[in-house]
Amino acid sequence: MKKYLNKFMILFLTLGFIQTLPAQDNGLEDLLFSMTIKDLNALNTDQLDAIIENGDWLLLDGSLAALTLLSGKNEEYLLDAQLIQGEWKGLDEVLKYSCHLIFQGDGWINVVPDKTPRNPVEGQILLNSQVLVLAKLIGYELDGDKPVPYLLVSNIRRLL
Repeated sequence: MKKYLNKFMILFLTLGFIQTLPAQDNGLEDLLFSMTIKDLNALNTDQLDAIIENGDWLLLDGSLAALTLLSGKNEEYLLDAQLIQGEWKGLDEVLKYSCHLIFQGDGWINVVPDKTPRNPVEGQILLNSQVLVLAKLIGYELDGDKPVPYLLVSNIRRLL
């Protein structure tokens, strides 16, 4: 009985803590948990503009597919990475969903390097890593009539 009481108390305290989070100014009041890359790709430009204006945070998972260094020598680190997901459609087709992640600032150099180092350091996030990303939508470009979202990364974690 005591074991169940301890579990109940932990659950009760956790739920109480979670309820206090929106009252704190943690900057994540507008976190869209249910948004996926597929959902982002399905939005029209007006819906994307609304997310940008609201300053909503997105929590996305996927694979880092392409890394492109945008900054030159002696410039602040600026890396464009493609984040992708896919799903089967029937037995013969795979649908791909993607968005661009922008890593801005020299603090990202050793976290997400633009090239795979010979001796990777533990904690580095390399090409083809499965990741979880906290980011804000900052813009998009049109590829024909389909918007391609660009997100500024605040935090990233490799999924094991």
